[in-house]
Amino acid sequence: MRFPLLALFAVLTSLPLLAANPVDFTNDREGESFYSSSSDRRAVSRALRQADETQINDAYEETLRGLEPAKLCSFDLNQTLLSNLRKVKPNFSELNGAILYLRGKNHFDDSVTKLLLEANKVSTSGSTFKDPDMLIQPHNGAMEEGLKILANFERKAQGQCFDDAYRTLYGDILKFDRNLSSQHIEAIFHQAQARRVITPQIYARIEKARSEELEKSSLTLKTYYRKIRSLRTQAPLRDSSELSAFVTKKLDRVRLSRRQRLLENYSDIQIILMADIIKKLRARIESPRAEILIFNRQNQVETIPLEPMERFRLAVKLLRKEISLLPLNTFFQGRSPEYIDLMTAAFETGVIAEVELAEVAGLEEIWNPKKTFWDKAQVWVRLFGTVASIALPPPYGFIPALAIVIIEMTVGKKDDNNANDPTVLF
Repeated sequence: MRFPLLALFAVLTSLPLLAANPVDFTNDREGESFYSSSSDRRAVSRALRQADETQINDAYEETLRGLEPAKLCSFDLNQTLLSNLRKVKPNFSELNGAILYLRGKNHFDDSVTKLLLEANKVSTSGSTFKDPDMLIQPHNGAMEEGLKILANFERKAQGQCFDDAYRTLYGDILKFDRNLSSQHIEAIFHQAQARRVITPQIYARIEKARSEELEKSSLTLKTYYRKIRSLRTQAPLRDSSELSAFVTKKLDRVRLSRRQRLLENYSDIQIILMADIIKKLRARIESPRAEILIFNRQNQVETIPLEPMERFRLAVKLLRKEISLLPLNTFFQGRSPEYIDLMTAAFETGVIAEVELAEVAGLEEIWNPKKTFWDKAQVWVRLFGTVASIALPPPYGFIPALAIVIIEMTVGKKDDNNANDPTVLF
C-alpha cells in the first residue's frame, strides 16, 4: 500500500497556507468534553468568581491575536493568557478553571485542553526535596554526564518551548546510556539542584515534567495544530458544526478519550488511510448491486448476483483484509490500529456522520464484552429487522452495517453459524 501522490502533494502545498492563516483552535469535532467531572466544574466556578465570562473570552481572543503557527507553545500561551487576565483582574490565579471554561465554550477541543492543563501543572509546581538515600543512583559515569548536560540546559532552552527543550534534554541524557530509567534521571535532576548546577525553579519544572512523563508525549501544541490543519486541508469537513460525544468517551485503562488517542498516536497521513478503509466499506455497503463474474476460455460470462447479506459478508471480509494489511504499510511501520481508531478517524475526516456514530454508540448491548457474537447480532436484527436493511437508503443501511462490523471486530471467538450454510456465499 502506498500513499497517493496527490495526497502527498496536498500536504506539501498546504504548508504555506498554514503560515498565512491566523491561528484558530475552534473545536469542530467534539461534543461533551472529556473534562466534565465535578472537580472540573468546580474549577470553572472558581475561575468565574475571579473573572466573568466576557473577561475570560476577551483575554483569550487577545492571546490568539499574538500567536504564530510556527511558534505555538502551550507554556507560552498559558503565560500570555494569564497575563491578559491579570490586566483586568490583577489577582487572577485560577488558570485551570479558565482553560476548562474556554473548552466548554468550544474555543478549543480536549487535546488542546490537555496540553494547556499539563503545561500549567508543570509551570506551577514547587520544588520537592527528597532524601538522596531514597533515590536510585545511575552508574557508569551517567551522573557526571547528566550534570554536564544540565549545566547548559538554561542557555539551550532560550527561545524554545519548554516541552521541546525538555524532550531534547531527556534525549541527550539517554544518548549516554539508553538503559537509564526515569528513576535514574530523577536522581540526576536532584543532584543537579543540590550542587546548584540548576536553579530550584528549573529543577521544579523539569522534575514535574519527568513525573508527568512529558518526554513520552508525541503531541505538542505546534504539532497538534499542523496535524489538524493538514487534515482539514486534505479532507474538508461537510459540516464543521457536527459534534460527537462518541469520540470524547474515555478509553479503558488510559486517561485519554478516543479522539485524544487518535491525535496523539497517529499522523495525519495515518488517520486519512484509516478513514479511507471505512470510506470503502461504506461504498461497498451502499452499492446498489454486487456481482461475481465467471469467465470461461471463450470469454463467456456467468453473472452471479449477490444478495444483501452476501454483499455485507463480502464487505466485512474485504474490511478485515485491508485492516490486516495496514501494519505492512510503510506509514504504519508494523502498528495495528484498533477498529475504534478507524471509526474515530472516519468521523475526524467526515466519512461517518455524527448521527450515524450516535446511533451505533447508542447500541450499548453490542459493546458488552460478556456477550457472544450471536447474542450481539440479535440486537442488530431486533432493531433493524432483516438482513435486507443493509440495502436501505443511507444513512439507515450503513448504521446496521457499522453495528454488525463492530460486533465482529470486538468479539474474540464467535460462533459462526453461517460457516456451513450453503445458501450463504460470504
